[in-house]
Amino acid sequence: MSVSRPLIAAIIFVATGTATGFFVWQVHRVAVRLGLFGRIGGRHLKTTAIPRVGGVGIFLGFFLGVALSFALPVTRFPDEVARIVLMLVGGILIFFVMLADDLIELAPLPRLIWQFLAAALVVLPRLNGPYSGIVIGSVPNPFRSKPLDLSLVIAIPFTLLWIVGMTNAINWIDGVDGLSGGIVFIASAVLFIHTYFRPPGNPQFTISLLPLALGAAVLGFLRFNWYPSRIIMGDCGAMFLGYALAVASIIGGAKIATTLLVLIVPLLNIAWVILVRVRNGANPMQADRRHLHDRLIDLGWSQRQVVLAAYGICAVFGTIALLFDKRIKFFIFSAIALLLMIALILLVLRGPSDRQQRIEDDGDVSHSARSRRSVRGVRTPAEVTADRGK
Repeated sequence: MSVSRPLIAAIIFVATGTATGFFVWQVHRVAVRLGLFGRIGGRHLKTTAIPRVGGVGIFLGFFLGVALSFALPVTRFPDEVARIVLMLVGGILIFFVMLADDLIELAPLPRLIWQFLAAALVVLPRLNGPYSGIVIGSVPNPFRSKPLDLSLVIAIPFTLLWIVGMTNAINWIDGVDGLSGGIVFIASAVLFIHTYFRPPGNPQFTISLLPLALGAAVLGFLRFNWYPSRIIMGDCGAMFLGYALAVASIIGGAKIATTLLVLIVPLLNIAWVILVRVRNGANPMQADRRHLHDRLIDLGWSQRQVVLAAYGICAVFGTIALLFDKRIKFFIFSAIALLLMIALILLVLRGPSDRQQRIEDDGDVSHSARSRRSVRGVRTPAEVTADRGK
């Protein structure tokens, strides 16, 4: 039976999005029944208990979408099938480890070690031969049309850092309702368009089905996660999305420049957070309220304003990534990255002192914070106790 490529893509997108919505709905019911709620107060914006493990629905929806692509008449080469299997196995590992983190809260170092192990699952098989594993074998050369080939000594650690870095970039931006999910959807859409239509005359249709399924799974989740959210994805969802997006971007040839441009907001956030934490002598992997979206919220932005601004920036740079060739994209990203890094360094050097930051992270309530809570009708337990004692 012959089925056209657009119809195959439509079937996978609709089925994955619908199934993910159903899975998330069921996960919400189970999480409420079992009391699997996210943390509130402190560095978290949430003031009411909300189910935390929505990533389970995303995980199940994505796997169903990939399985459906194998059930439909899609022809794949054996090497591609092997790489997809590696991606799924690594995704399973990162998902269940981070699900455990959602439930019992792992320390930063073990989390990082597990992330590298999941990345190594897809990278190290390259040692068996040039057609095994998933490795960034070349990068754009801004001065020549031919890309710059990387030796395995450089390619393997570079790919490991790529996967772990992207995994954390998506997780670290997951602090506002709909933020990380919407950014991943935009990035998935850009990667789908890039691989579905390119290279001209020989597009990577089978590869395009991976970001298509990922984007559909995210879209099925977002209807529950838009502000005010009914469920959050948790680390199991954010880390899985980051991991899947990182691998999908290089599984059929690295789309480094495209991915870097469309993910400019998460990358900017991760650079900002690391610089601020290092300046204050904190562990770069220790969670706190030093993220860019936290700063914007503190400046008076609403959650929807933060999210829509991030969507707009990612969409603009994603469009740039689709319109220009690799060398121009590399120059654009390099120029933007240089300017932003200079701006970040200046902002960090002029930022709050270490003592002021600790006071904020420890949850000490300033006068302005009390005012914001009074406007929203949210009060801390200490304030309630004080009122009762009057």
